[in-house]
Amino acid sequence: MSRAPSFKASVVRLDALLARYASRPGLLDALNARTILGDGADAPTLTELALGHLRRERGRGRAAPPLTVDELFALRIESFAPLQKRTIQSTGVARRFFRRALGADAPVAELSREDVLRALDRHRHPRTWNAYFTHLRSACNWAVKRKLIDASPMAGLRPKRIDWKEPVFLPPDRVERIFRTAEAHPGAVESGVGACLALGFLAGVRTAEILRARWEDLDLDGAILRIPRPKGFTRGRKPRLVELEPGAVAWLRRWRDWTAAHAGAAAGRIVRDEHDLRNWKALRLAPLGLSWTDNAGRHTYATMHVGAFRDAAATALNLGHLRGTDLLDRHYRGLVPRAVAETYWRILPSPAPLPPPEPRPGRGFRSDLKRPR
Repeated sequence: MSRAPSFKASVVRLDALLARYASRPGLLDALNARTILGDGADAPTLTELALGHLRRERGRGRAAPPLTVDELFALRIESFAPLQKRTIQSTGVARRFFRRALGADAPVAELSREDVLRALDRHRHPRTWNAYFTHLRSACNWAVKRKLIDASPMAGLRPKRIDWKEPVFLPPDRVERIFRTAEAHPGAVESGVGACLALGFLAGVRTAEILRARWEDLDLDGAILRIPRPKGFTRGRKPRLVELEPGAVAWLRRWRDWTAAHAGAAAGRIVRDEHDLRNWKALRLAPLGLSWTDNAGRHTYATMHVGAFRDAAATALNLGHLRGTDLLDRHYRGLVPRAVAETYWRILPSPAPLPPPEPRPGRGFRSDLKRPR
């Protein structure tokens, strides 16, 4: 076998690239994986030759340019796994913000405490302030650990303190009025009004997950709801299983049978058109003072479930909390007496038959569910 040619000439040709990116661990790892073939066991690697060449060149007065803010976030995004889509997306948002606030070419090592605070103070809400603060601190600590910078400009800075705020949840009598209104005015079959209410208030499903839910994900005989894409993940995430309470099963079974009777079959997406559901809430519930914000049903479920059954682990599991019962203990436990929570779970469908679905508003059709022009 002939000996492989020397890579020293190639290193010289790569000088322009390595002079700028020699401190990047990804490139060094890739170069280090290609060793020079030879008879001796102590043959130098391409990385060793490249670094040796750069040390000689830097000794003559040449130095790599400092790491900029844009390059810091670009490297941080490259370090994430491809399936970490939400993390990559949120880090990309932080990258665009700091490019505008600090400057894309601003050297990270030269950022001062005042520069960072001035940029973060563009956001007055403490939660938003803390979110961008966390992104920048995480990126700087990651760069220090990999020796891309000597020290983090975030040293000594702390996130803002956010006082506890009681989550928005609805009392049992108000929730019952909402469900009775749905029984009296089901809306169009395609809107899935009743099933949507049951999934939110009695199963704790997020609004985005409700809009993606399908009838095939419901196993009412086994009292199980399968959420294949929890919390916005498109793939690569384990499906979340929610154990349904008897009240939730009763409501979902009633709406499934009603949908099957008037639409031919209960299949496909439960909520066919989110605009129908939004219009139903605005025109049926708002005049009665019964409207609610997004995820208020989930907050109500968490409060009433842990208050009635006193099993924080089961409640957190149904909600899909990844950190156990910490979030549940901080926000929902102990907000309502047990008697009130037990009343909530006794809200059941009325024995009277449901009315037929209302006509779907369309071109040339006048209805009280159609917004005035």
